Amino acid sequence: MTAQTANPQSLQQAFSLGNGQDAALNWLRKNQTHCAIFLTNGIKLEGMISAFDQYSILLSDPRGQQQLIYKAKISTISPATRRPPRTGPIISKPRRPRYESHQTPREDNYQRHDDEFDPPHDDEQG
Repeated sequence: MTAQTANPQSLQQAFSLGNGQDAALNWLRKNQTHCAIFLTNGIKLEGMISAFDQYSILLSDPRGQQQLIYKAKISTISPATRRPPRTGPIISKPRRPRYESHQTPREDNYQRHDDEFDPPHDDEQG
């Protein structure tokens, strides 16, 4: 069985059997694997590899948005650990706020006067 006729079952097999990078990217593309791509500046991009060439990768998300990424700026590519976002309508439950809205006492014991910062009323004309 040669590398050309092999049908790798995993990303590791694809990388080992072929010419490394191209074989692994082709396996991710053919299997429509949701990927996480980390750039050299730390940004994480997620989607499926639609196409690639010697210098770039075309990444698509489930909603059809595409990004062209230069390989020179990629640090890491890995299969994503979470499920891709749904393509249908997103229905979410109301969530509890992350923080409670409340007033905190000032540490300098400042007390605001009642007329401070209040706009003048219409009946007060001076």
